[in-house]
Amino acid sequence: MKITGLKTYMFNVPTGSPPPGKRGRRSIASTFKTWLFLKVETDTELSGWGEGSIEWLSPVVKTTLEGWRELLVGQDPLNVVALCDDISDRLPWKGGPVLGSALAAVNMALYDIAGKAWGVPIYQILGGRKRDRIRVYHGGISFESVQEAVARARAAVASGVRGLKGNPLEMRTWPMDRAALDECVRIVAAVREEVGPEIDLMLDTHGSPNPALAIAFADAVAPYKPLFLEEPCKVGSIAALKEISARSPVPIATGEKLFSYREFKEVIDARACAFLQPDLSHSFGITQFLAVSRLAEDAQILMAPHNASGPIHLAALFQADAVISNFLVQEAWGLERMDRYVEHDLSLVDGHVRLSDRPGLGIRVKESDIAKLRYDDSMSYRQYRHADGSWKGW
Repeated sequence: MKITGLKTYMFNVPTGSPPPGKRGRRSIASTFKTWLFLKVETDTELSGWGEGSIEWLSPVVKTTLEGWRELLVGQDPLNVVALCDDISDRLPWKGGPVLGSALAAVNMALYDIAGKAWGVPIYQILGGRKRDRIRVYHGGISFESVQEAVARARAAVASGVRGLKGNPLEMRTWPMDRAALDECVRIVAAVREEVGPEIDLMLDTHGSPNPALAIAFADAVAPYKPLFLEEPCKVGSIAALKEISARSPVPIATGEKLFSYREFKEVIDARACAFLQPDLSHSFGITQFLAVSRLAEDAQILMAPHNASGPIHLAALFQADAVISNFLVQEAWGLERMDRYVEHDLSLVDGHVRLSDRPGLGIRVKESDIAKLRYDDSMSYRQYRHADGSWKGW
């Protein structure tokens, strides 16, 4: 079997967020995401799908993938790791979001072909599943107001969700905004009272606060027992992250903005977090995900993988989650909209998604449907600023 071609599909997907200006100071979310799907074709009836979606950078990843045709066409797709290593070996740059996302898409697609060729799910190729269902969470906590937060949490739990996540502190108007902190704590308290002690609460500050604010927030919100506080400070200082982890009464999670094996190793070696959150679609795919998970396992750090992309990425995550020993919980953003883009047999039951036994990724992309979807423009950049005009995010 030989690779005969690559096809890319790029299109915009509504997020449900209102247009800028509709929520005043809190209008920081984009109204759409740009997804990028990769199809690797062979000289047989088999093809494989991968995903290189990355916010704001999908068009650049698309160009990168199209430039790799000469490295892939004519090659045996079953040489999954060797082919991906060959591409990486040719590049003097070994990390970053563009290369990490492009190679992740190729890695997923090749594993998809291998699973289909051998008639087994990818998790079988990777050594066999260690669980038959995946614990998930996906959204559900609003920080607009106490009333909206309670209503949304109630609705999410009624739909079968057992893990809720939201983004506190984003309404702050200066670096140590105590009023914003107190409002967020009130919202978390109200949500906890509404859903009870059995529902997991995750709080993601998007790598935005300074360490002092993050620690103050962790101290204040600890009585409501969130499962973790995600990205409590900007990426770049392992010392700052380690200090927060040491002082926070809430376990710290991080990793979605890391790409290379070395970056993950630095965090793990420093024991700078409790839970690691690699994004498989940005950090070079399934192969590196498994290597990072083994390194984390040796350090007794659990994995809570990040997902803010589409259904191909999520399907690949489920395959990888199935085989690692140190799995905690999977972010499943977009699970409820998978039917629009792929055929699958995944369903949410009591906070878990049961693994599919279909070959490869276990999904069939609705290629004719996605080919009709529009790509009008790249995502608009956020206006994420303090009241004095200074930048406050990421």
